[in-house]
This record gives sequence, structure tokens and C-alpha cells, in this order.
Amino acid sequence: MKKFTFLSLAVAMAATMSASGMMQGNVTRLQGPMKKQCSLHERISKSAEGDVLQAKIAGKRAVRTADTGESPVSNPPAGTVFENMYVTSQAYGLGWGDIYYEDVDGGLGGVDVANDGFVYVQGPLSQAYVWGLGKPWIKCEKQTGDTIVMHLPQVYCIDGGDPYYLYRMAFDEENSTFVTDSVNQDVKFVWKDNTLTQADDAVIGLCDATASWFYMADWNISYKVNTDVPLTVPEGATKSLYKMTFNNEPKDLTATSSTMVNAFAAGSDLYIDHMEDGLADAVIKCSVSNGKVTVPTRQYLGADENYNSHVYVLTGDAFVQTQGESSYFNYEVKPSIEMPISESGNGFAAAYPASFIVNAGPNSLYIIADIVAPSFEQMEDNPMTPADPEFTSDDIRVSTNFHVLKFLIPTVDVEGKELNINNLYYNIYYNDAPYQFTPELFIGFTEPMTDLPYSFVDSYYDVYLSSSTGKHSIYFYDMGYSKVGVQSIYRGGGEEHRSNVVWVNNPATSIADVAASPAVKSVDYFNLAGQRINEPAAGVCIKRVVYADGTIQAEKVVK
Repeated sequence: MKKFTFLSLAVAMAATMSASGMMQGNVTRLQGPMKKQCSLHERISKSAEGDVLQAKIAGKRAVRTADTGESPVSNPPAGTVFENMYVTSQAYGLGWGDIYYEDVDGGLGGVDVANDGFVYVQGPLSQAYVWGLGKPWIKCEKQTGDTIVMHLPQVYCIDGGDPYYLYRMAFDEENSTFVTDSVNQDVKFVWKDNTLTQADDAVIGLCDATASWFYMADWNISYKVNTDVPLTVPEGATKSLYKMTFNNEPKDLTATSSTMVNAFAAGSDLYIDHMEDGLADAVIKCSVSNGKVTVPTRQYLGADENYNSHVYVLTGDAFVQTQGESSYFNYEVKPSIEMPISESGNGFAAAYPASFIVNAGPNSLYIIADIVAPSFEQMEDNPMTPADPEFTSDDIRVSTNFHVLKFLIPTVDVEGKELNINNLYYNIYYNDAPYQFTPELFIGFTEPMTDLPYSFVDSYYDVYLSSSTGKHSIYFYDMGYSKVGVQSIYRGGGEEHRSNVVWVNNPATSIADVAASPAVKSVDYFNLAGQRINEPAAGVCIKRVVYADGTIQAEKVVK
């Protein structure tokens, strides 16, 4: 099936009902999950394309309304909770101002049979994760037998200070878009044998404060317990470093990409990690016999929040299909593939068309990544000194509330030899000391960090690695520096080696200006009642910054 490439349909769609009764025509259909973005309002405020995106969706942003006291249920009442359930549905989602249709398979969700007598369903809007809109719990009332009812509307999220709600939707008179159902706002489900199944043909959609549809909707929803568990590497397994080379370009079967993986040998079994970036430590299991490595299909890696999906590795034979000017890999899924071991014994490879398919769910092709004709070459894990980062004054963009730092971390050593990026880290230097990223300032971090892994991206996209340019970007809020530096760190062969620190002066201030804006001592958040809170909550709160010289600055924060 065709893998998703970014959307091309305008939001102002002209649509008609299809035979399914729910799906609209002329809508891009995805066959692979989108990766999580940062929140919609943050993406607009940070993006160089923000004005374009804002113009596209201006008609759909909610008007500000008086605070009703409503808030999403982020933590459900105590009860019997089923987390990371296996979700299927049909859905609409919002891309960069465009909508798409998706058959969801292997999504993530939860059910709480609460002690308060209600049932709570987590994240019934499957595509809301794309824009960081969270996964709240929606309250349902128990009725006769196994039936539960979701009474709508209910608040789903607060984004940029704007409330968004779940409504039951219906087609408008022209069958061209969804509007709120004026007759019925109940959606029925059956909760039986730890399985949640939608019992009607209702469409659940996201609407703004004007009850206008915001291009996300789900129907034909089902949640069940996923009994699959990730594999673990046996104790005592022997670890070796391999370079995995593969094809992921259907227009050129000679073009290759590569990544470093670890292989763990345990008897006649071999475990291989780094099949998927978001689940780097998860492994697949292979058997070694008769001069070949055999890899069975349908191996579970785990739940990846970046794609809101249960991720599996499937095996099969690739073939190239063409649609218009686009080419893509399709696959015939097979029970296993074989990779003969080289005569030297230092590697093994699968000949085209044998492939791995990193997939959302095991039941149909819903592709996250293509790994076509993979080959594995054993490498030495040597101590190496990384090349210096590339960072100049042109790589700092100054804004009112943050600076954007852009830099390149070379993936080679000082002699030009390839590094294992899984062992590559970097530091940001603030004046003369390594800078510590804290959840207080960088709310996408879950813990303080100084050494950032090469591929690290936080959940708020303050730290980002571009797959197209290879450059790192950091939205840097602590702007009172006289100079800022970047240093690469490599941990290989049991040793740590560092590059030189590459320095750039603060382009926005002089040294005297910096002295007037001392370093941050502490950051605290308060709700509108003046109570201290651990982190910014949905809606409006007050951020108080205390500087080293005792100066205090307070500002309103909208999340």
C-alpha cells in the first residue's frame, strides 16, 4: 500500500458521500500513521510557515469565550483501568491545513471502569495526537446490560486558550461536510469481555467553541486488550555492533540508507534492536541455523506515542508500484524472510525483494518505515573523537520570547570515519558551563537533561532534528547569554571523547545588555487563584521567573 506523503488537499473541500455512508470524496486517504507534531498553536507561533498555516485555518480557530470552568479529564477516577488497548476505527484528521481519511489499525486507547459508577474512554479521537491535543478520558454512563452511552458534547482539550469539544456529527444538507447532529448527541457503545465496541453509526467529531467542525472525527470505533508483549533479550547474551544497510527509495533500487543496530546472540537465537526510532531498545528475534538467519513476521515492538500506535515488524517481498508520478513500495507479506550469512561470517543479508516492514498493527499494511533488502555488517565499537559541530552566527534567529539555535552535529569523527549515532550526544554551553534543560522551562522534557542524544526530540518540539537538512533546532528560552556553544560527545569502545566547543556570541545583546539580564535562578507556575502548580495546566496560568540578581518577572502563559 502507498505510504503517506504529505497532504495536498485544500481545507475548503468539495465533498460527496461515498458508498460507505460516512467517507467523503476527494479526501486524501492515508495508509500509514502521521508522526506527532507539537501543539497546533505552538506550531503556528514557531513555524516560519505560521502565517500560511494560520491563513489556511483562520476560519476554524475557535472564538474566545468566557471561562466555563470546564476542563478535560486527564486523570480518570480510581477503578479498573485498561491502558494501551488496541484501537481500530475510521477517521478524519487534520494535516497542514488539509484533511485526510485514515483506516486506523493498532491505535492506542484506554478504558477505565471507574469506582464512581461511570466508564471513561481514553482518546476516542484517534488523530488528535498529531497536533498534541492530548488523550483525555471521556465520561460514559452505564445503562441496561452491557450498553454504555457517551453523552456529548464534552470538552476534549484546551489548545492555545481555546476550548474544543466532542460532538456527535451528521452530514449537512449538501452532504459536503459535517455539522453537529441537531437530533441526537448520544453515542452508544457495548463494554463486554474487556472489549469496547461502538454500537451505532454515529460520527464523533472535534468542534470549536462555535460548534464548528475542526476536521477530526472517528466512527466504527473498537477497543480491545492487546495481549502481545515486547520481547526481552536473555541475560548473558553477547552484544555486537552491526551496520544495517537497506533501500527505502522505490525510484532507485541501488540507493541505500544505513543505521547502526545492536545484535544480541543467545544460543541459536539473535535479537536485533533499533528497528524503529521511537522504540530503539525494542528487539526482534531471529533464529540462526544452516548458514542463514531466519526472521519470522508479526513481531511486536511496543506502543509508540509518536504514532499513537502499536508497532510491529512484518516480513515480506517488496515490489514497486507507481501512481501518477509517484512510486512507492508495496508488499506481499510472508511468514518469514531468510538472510544468508556471509562466507567471512561477519554479516548476513537479504536479497531483494525480501524486506522488513515497520508497521502500525499486524493485520494490514499501515507502514511507518520501509526496510527493503536489509544487510548487516559487523562493526568494531571503537573509541573515536567526534568532528566539531558546525555552528555560526547565521544559525541563530532572534525572536521576542526565544532564540532559535540551528546547528549541524557531524556523524563522523575527526578522520571522517562514520560514527554510531546511537552513541553520539551533544551539549549546549551557556556562557562557560554546559546548559541543563529542565521541565520548568522546557515543558516537553520529563526530566532534567544536559547530555542530549543525537536523535532526541522532546514532546513539545523545542528540540528538533530535521530529517531533510540533518540540522538540529532548539527553541532556546534562556536568552541572557553572552555566548552559546555546541559540543559533540561520543561514547564508544568503553571511552568518552568530546569535540571542541564551537562558540557563537549572542547576536541580540552586548555584554552590558547581558549583565542587565542575569541568569535564571528559578521558574514557578501559579493558577489564577494564586496557587502554585507543578507545571503549566491546560488554559491560562502565571509564570514567575526569579533571576540570580533577585529580579522577578511574571507573565501569563496560555497552553
